[in-house]
Amino acid sequence: MSATTPLSSNGYTYLYCIVRGEPFQDGAPAFSAKAIGDLGNPVYTVHFMDLAAVVSHSPVARYDIGRENTLAHQRVIEDAMTRSDVLPIRFGTVSKSVEDVREKLLKRKFGEFHHLLRYVEGRMELGLKVFWRRERLFAEIATEDARIRALRDAIAGRSAEESHYPRIQLGHLTEEAFVRKRDREAEAIVEMFRPLAVETKVNKILTDMMVVNAAFLVDKTQVPAFDAKINALDEAEAGRLILKYAGPLPPYNFVNIVVYWEED
Repeated sequence: MSATTPLSSNGYTYLYCIVRGEPFQDGAPAFSAKAIGDLGNPVYTVHFMDLAAVVSHSPVARYDIGRENTLAHQRVIEDAMTRSDVLPIRFGTVSKSVEDVREKLLKRKFGEFHHLLRYVEGRMELGLKVFWRRERLFAEIATEDARIRALRDAIAGRSAEESHYPRIQLGHLTEEAFVRKRDREAEAIVEMFRPLAVETKVNKILTDMMVVNAAFLVDKTQVPAFDAKINALDEAEAGRLILKYAGPLPPYNFVNIVVYWEED
């Protein structure tokens, strides 16, 4: 079955991303990634002029945001990315028909999609998450703040009852120092990489030991320099920080197509 052949016109059509149409014309290899729901339905493309939407047949109009479904959505986009620049579509986007995909999405947004494809052309998303090693963090905070050191030493060896209020004060001071230190170091780390990126997005911190949660849209020509700087940071902060580096990724943080089927 070719990449452009739908299984059926019945039911719904689930959408993954927008791509350039040429690499997915008739005769192109089939997608290797499985469709969401994994019911044996193929992933295929719906075309309008030189654009295409990557889709699959769906028996349902709604999908739960669970790990299995979100991973299936991402894997199809990553599969498409091996052949074209991609514009990710928000998870859970479903159309009533293939014709709606062609007329109400590709045709209606033709100019906008071309503009976005030009923006991401030759670029990729790289993700960086940085975490503190807990034992090093609190040792550094005590070393850097005389008040925290003094309180820590004052309550050492005292019972929880007799040191109740100093412990509360120590907790407050430590939390304040922690936030200041995190913000300072996060800014320094992000600024190390910002000059190598076309666009940078700093995302929400997800855990108490996370320092940085950032995404960078990077020209492919800059990836070796980015990799080298990651390696240098990892070596310099060994034993202190944990780096989690991901990529190449579709530009999830920089393009997120939200579809409103009934808009004028």
